[in-house]
Amino acid sequence: MKSKVLFQESQKFHQWWIWIILIGLVIVAASTFDYLEPLKNQLTVDKVILTITAIGILVLFLTLRLNTRITEEKIEIRFFPFVRKDFYWKDMTSAQLIDYGFVGGWGIRIWTSYGTVYNVKGSQGLHLKIAGKQYVIGTQKQEELRSSIAHLLK
Repeated sequence: MKSKVLFQESQKFHQWWIWIILIGLVIVAASTFDYLEPLKNQLTVDKVILTITAIGILVLFLTLRLNTRITEEKIEIRFFPFVRKDFYWKDMTSAQLIDYGFVGGWGIRIWTSYGTVYNVKGSQGLHLKIAGKQYVIGTQKQEELRSSIAHLLK
């Protein structure tokens, strides 16, 4: 039996400056590549690795997304393609919406004063305490989240 979804959010990296950096990285890597080298049989492995790595990082950022889904039973997060985690309400000692400020960047931040932080941008999130561990799940829809789960917050 599936629980009714109370809240759902999907976040991606949309910051313009990230995309300028990533596209610049690909351009710089590709510009070091001499396209006549294959004809001269002088293709250097380091230039190929640099270009493939830059393109790989760009593709990674294109696919990265933080999906949050909350039901009466649990909170599911998927930080694709790295993390898939479920937090059950019955196991939580506390859950509250907070402004956690800047925690050293975006993505998956570990060993912060709030425990492990999963975020894409901003500084608003759902702070969870479970069996002595802490987690924060970032959100861009804090008011919608608050009203959707107010009855579950401890």
